[in-house]
Order: sequence, then structure tokens, then C-alpha cells
Amino acid sequence: GTAFPATPPAAPPYWSRWHVATADGNMSSATAVISGLPSNSVVLTSIIGAACALIFLWRHRSKAVKQAELPADGIFTISSLSRFNGVSGPLCMGVCGKVVNVSSSENITVGQGYGKLWAGRDATYALATLSLKAEDANILDFTLDQFTDDQRKALAGWYKHFTAKYPVVGRLKEYENWDFSSVEKEAESQTPFGLGKKEPAAKPVSADEPVTVRAGDRVRLQGLEGDESSLNGCVGELKSFEAAKGKFSVKLDEKEEPVLVKPANFSKV
Repeated sequence: GTAFPATPPAAPPYWSRWHVATADGNMSSATAVISGLPSNSVVLTSIIGAACALIFLWRHRSKAVKQAELPADGIFTISSLSRFNGVSGPLCMGVCGKVVNVSSSENITVGQGYGKLWAGRDATYALATLSLKAEDANILDFTLDQFTDDQRKALAGWYKHFTAKYPVVGRLKEYENWDFSSVEKEAESQTPFGLGKKEPAAKPVSADEPVTVRAGDRVRLQGLEGDESSLNGCVGELKSFEAAKGKFSVKLDEKEEPVLVKPANFSKV
């Protein structure tokens, strides 16, 4: 019979298998001699490897998510509006049934402040109640009649601010049967935050985006009238926001008990 060696021959030490991931997720194999060959073969192997990597990166890049485009008919839904968050599409938000493109705002940015709350979302309820809670965006189970006079004025002020300063690019389908004419009428005499006419003792109200405030900020009271007029100029610490009253709680340095004031009646120190 045929004689066999006592031990099987060792696999050639100079063969190795190099796996390259392709764009479709499969594995292709390229066998290359990595030892025992002239140096130019090793260089060729390196070039082939680099080329495969470049092809993979190019194909991966070509599959990037396409940016959302504004609907041609201008009709948005709460669901479709979510794509216009400043990342997968322009930064838009809803207010009183209209959709505004606030991409040009320096104060509404992706993942920060107002952008974190309202980007790609409807802010109508939050604006009326002066809420800075994320869960108060996209709320639809409310009526305009349930708002207080101050809340309606606040909503009218915000409506005027956003629709006058930024382009209106459409409307929300969920609000198509709503009547916001009272808000629009109120907006004619209101400014952001629903401050109404500028009070004589108050400082001029800026038409720019309201400054973001946080608990712990130092503030100075202003524009108070009547029994509270003596507090104008007093400095204290911002404690909290009471959504039910639409006012901020401020602990003044000169008083033990905190006072409640509207956004118009204080400025950051």
C-alpha cells in the first residue's frame, strides 16, 4: 500500500486569509502571501487593502439618510413635523396651527434650551402656559377657552413673535378645525410673553428671543406697580416657575418670603 508520513505536513506558514467587510454586510476573502515573497508583493497587498477600505467608506457614505424636505402642500402632522428637528431636516415648530421655520434663530438650537423643548414639535400649549417642560409639547387635548386671560395674552404674544420674525412654512393638520382668530386679534396689541402695552415704569421689552433663565439666577425686579412698586430695583434669586399662575418665584435679599412676578417684571443681573 501507499506509505503515509507519521504526521500531516504543516500548513504553509506564509498563507493567511484576510476578510474585508463589504458595503452589503457580506464578507469577501482575499488570500495573500504575507511572507516568503518579494517586498513589492507586500506593497501590492497593502494597496488592495486600502482600496477595499475606501470602497466600503464611499458606499457607506452614499447610504446617508436623506434630509427631510418641506411638504409642497404645506400640510404637516404631529408625526411628520418631528423630522424637522434641525438634524434630519430644517428646525421647525408649531404654534397655533401654523408651522414656522426657526432655523435662523441663534437662541433656538438643536438639543439646547428652547430647541430641546420645541424642535420638531408643536409648542402651542407650552407657550400659553409658559411651560418649560418637555412633556407639555405636542399636547392637543385642550381648548382655548380653558386658558386664563394672562395665558391667552401670553399665547398671542408668542404667536406674534414667531409668525412675524420667522417664515411660516405650513400648517398642522391636527388643528385644521380650530379657530385661532381670537389669538390673532389679541396678537395685534401684544408682544412676546403676553406683556401687553409697555408700562411706563418698565424697561423697553426686547423683540429678540427671551433670555433663558434657570433656578439660582440673580435677577432685579422692575416695572411693578401699586403696592409692589417699592420692590422695583430689589435684587434676589430666581427659585422656581409656577405654571398655574404663570409667574416666577423670586427670593429677594431684603425679604424672607419669596414674591411672585411675571417674566416682564425682572431682568438677569
